[in-house]
Amino acid sequence: MADFDTPVIPSATSIVIHSGNIINWNRLKRKTTRSPAEELNVSLVATLNSWLKHVDRDHVRNLQSVACFDTKYIDKIPSEERDSLKVTVKLFACNIEPEMMRQALDRVCSELDVNKVDLLLLSMPERPLEEDLTVDHFKPVWEVLENLVDEGKIETLGVSDLDKTMLEELHDWARIKPSINQVNLQVCCQMPPDLTEYAKEKEIQLLTHSDPKDILPPKVFRDLMSDTCHPEDGMNWYPSWSLRYSALVKCRGIIKMKGYIARAQRLSQQEIF
Repeated sequence: MADFDTPVIPSATSIVIHSGNIINWNRLKRKTTRSPAEELNVSLVATLNSWLKHVDRDHVRNLQSVACFDTKYIDKIPSEERDSLKVTVKLFACNIEPEMMRQALDRVCSELDVNKVDLLLLSMPERPLEEDLTVDHFKPVWEVLENLVDEGKIETLGVSDLDKTMLEELHDWARIKPSINQVNLQVCCQMPPDLTEYAKEKEIQLLTHSDPKDILPPKVFRDLMSDTCHPEDGMNWYPSWSLRYSALVKCRGIIKMKGYIARAQRLSQQEIF
């Protein structure tokens, strides 16, 4: 729980929290069966607590953009090892602002000191109950990702939680086709036959996952900021995106690196209402 008498970041309107390589976090190894959402939450809280131990509070008090991390857990990928590693990023978009895609990719590449990622998996935000996800929601976002492929910053694109109809619509429209679709078997129990048949026809790989659709709800983020820093530090935050990255040793299946990065914006009362 927070034990500060005054807010730590009263002027901040944006914040980025980078867990670093959680494989090196002893406190995260104590429980190996965490759900993805719990692992993200614990990672962010642990990072904030570690950051608060050494941050210059007089300095950050006046900052509008705050970056929270602990340098001892930040691992870069050495250039001589890059070709032996497969770098995968799963991007959980909290809104569909296209440039957020580029911002997130630029951030993870900078943090890992790499020029590109081998695979980017896109998880679109949940729609309101009365509104279905359509290919029109994908178009502006996917076009940015296609441009990033053209620029050599992404090798392969994938998606998450698309049924056969949605996957077909995206595949038919997209210039650069998704080559992977993740399916949450906790939701559908088994691969739908129509999806399996279509994926085989179009040579799309189907993978399973257990990530919730909304991995970092606004209330969860506000609560962890309030509890870790100061109650006022948790007000009016809305996550923009969060991502999980991993670096896998090719041909050996060994995870060398895994971490989370999350970005949130703080809105004014006028912007909220």
